[in-house]
Amino acid sequence: MHCKFLGLPGRISISTKMMNFNGNNISMMYRRVPDDLTETSFRGNILSLFAMLSMGTLFLLETKEYLSTNIETNMGLHTLDDSRIQLNFNITMMDLPCEYSTVDVFSSIGFQKNVTRNIRKFPVSDDGVLQRYEQRNWHQDDVELWDPAVFETIDDLHQDGEDAISLNEETFEYALREFPFLFVKFYTSDCSNCDDFAPTWEALGEIVTDASMSIVDAFMKEKGIGDNQYSDEEYEQAVNFMAPVLVTKVNCNKHPKICLDQKIRLYPTMRIFVNGNAKGDYDGHRTVMELVHWVSHIEAENREPGQLRMHLVERFANERTVRNEVEQEWNDALTEHRAPRTRNITRHPGCQISGHIMVDRAPGKFLIQAQSYGHDIAAHMTNLSHIVHHLSFGDPDSRNYIEENWASMPKGFVRSLHPMDGNVYVTGELHQAYHHHLRIITTEFDRNSKMMKWARDNARRVYRILQNSQLSTYRRHIVPEAKFSYDLSPIAVSYLEISRNWYDYLTGLFAIVGGMFTLFGLMDSSLSAFLRKKSY
Repeated sequence: MHCKFLGLPGRISISTKMMNFNGNNISMMYRRVPDDLTETSFRGNILSLFAMLSMGTLFLLETKEYLSTNIETNMGLHTLDDSRIQLNFNITMMDLPCEYSTVDVFSSIGFQKNVTRNIRKFPVSDDGVLQRYEQRNWHQDDVELWDPAVFETIDDLHQDGEDAISLNEETFEYALREFPFLFVKFYTSDCSNCDDFAPTWEALGEIVTDASMSIVDAFMKEKGIGDNQYSDEEYEQAVNFMAPVLVTKVNCNKHPKICLDQKIRLYPTMRIFVNGNAKGDYDGHRTVMELVHWVSHIEAENREPGQLRMHLVERFANERTVRNEVEQEWNDALTEHRAPRTRNITRHPGCQISGHIMVDRAPGKFLIQAQSYGHDIAAHMTNLSHIVHHLSFGDPDSRNYIEENWASMPKGFVRSLHPMDGNVYVTGELHQAYHHHLRIITTEFDRNSKMMKWARDNARRVYRILQNSQLSTYRRHIVPEAKFSYDLSPIAVSYLEISRNWYDYLTGLFAIVGGMFTLFGLMDSSLSAFLRKKSY
């Protein structure tokens, strides 16, 4: 007997007879086998159960596939609709003060020097604590780099000897031990700012010497000491000993060890030592009166009121540099209202630089480096170690929206928008800095195609970054710089959302039902034939 599979629940009926039909009797295609020709069996029940489970599983999988979407990637030439792109960054320079940290931007079609618009700088202490107050570059364009009241040249001032004493390794240590107030100018012979400032510094030395001589002369007159009771050398020693401050200088080309030990980064650096300890670097206007006023401020902090002597130096400085009553009134106003500028040298401050800049859509670079209008930078003391907290291109709102809705994006997509975030780049040797090479790939979400709605409405375009960093070594006389080179790829990547049509879904369901009937019907026929043959 032949049976047809799944004729009724729990029954098996099989019919392998071909049904013939034509246009006049098309109903012959769906002829029904009478119930009295079918029979149930245990094997039929098992196959029916497996068939129903299989169809249910495939139905769920097909429905899940229909409700889900696939992302398709297309590539093509990028169409430029704007000439500039936004670069966002938050970088901490670990050993570079904010007042000397500058951001420069260069491209093949233009450049911007010392960019300050949309950039904020916050000092970082030597123990890594971010300060709450904001700091900006102190623009030194209006800072006097030498005293115009000192009209003599350095050669003219040296005709009667050098009053600003030159020190070497041995005399520098001696001066630190023996003189309670030591004012040192650290300079190099190839520093243009040092050459401009040299006459002012020598004039300061002469003024302090004149004040010291008046103190010694008054002391000898009080004690009744005649001119024939001492030698010129003894008199000179007495003048230096009685000086309110000893004005000296160190040539860092000739004595590099001193400058390296003192961690001198800028030339010229005017540093004052009190009882052998560095108290600060002068960072104000380089005029004689401003220098004297600053030293008086340091003296008032470190001497008892009855021991103050810088007022004598101020009197001699007035006589030397102030030429009329107008200048005297102006100088008194400056002395009263201008706060002394002191650069702290007891720590290694850093600077967190954050913000955004607009860069050209052309190969270029942006640099973070040490620069100063009134100083030459010591290349070997410039440390460009840095932490990249964030670096990305494009609109931050678009990027942030994708980060919050990234589940449907390819793996690694979000990370590629800012691959450098959290990276630390530390230089272990002198004359080194990291160079970063960034390949920018435009990623678009086309509004005119079947796209992810959230991306189409909220993130028109984002930029992925392929990043490579390497440690570069500079020549000894070149100041290192943290360099970020970028190049926008002409190829743009588009992500499209592909979903199935409803008729494809229905076709799949019908195929599942028909396929299951056919598969398990063949299995039942094969088992029946095998068992009949075995019974014979």
